[in-house]
Amino acid sequence: MGHASIVCIPETYPLIHYLEHLFEFTAHESCGKCFPCRLGSTRGYELLNKSIQSDYKIDRTLFNDLINTMQHASLCALGGGLPLPIKNALQHFDSELSPYFKT
Repeated sequence: MGHASIVCIPETYPLIHYLEHLFEFTAHESCGKCFPCRLGSTRGYELLNKSIQSDYKIDRTLFNDLINTMQHASLCALGGGLPLPIKNALQHFDSELSPYFKT
């Protein structure tokens, strides 16, 4: 679930925190040249952090639009590669992640 690599995550580690970390890392490492990576990674981190810290539920359509925009409009593999592990996590771990999203 990483950038063309194998990432091991302990079973006891909440996957929502891993997704939050991916967005935070990308926001920190972004060169800032393109809007999708610079703003998208920051907004993705904020959405996930807000849902972890409060009862806020993320709009799944908005979130999917965000990661699709990053995937197709980022200028490099940093912003363009982030959506792959996010999409994989949402697909394969929906039961664990669904409490953080609107139904």
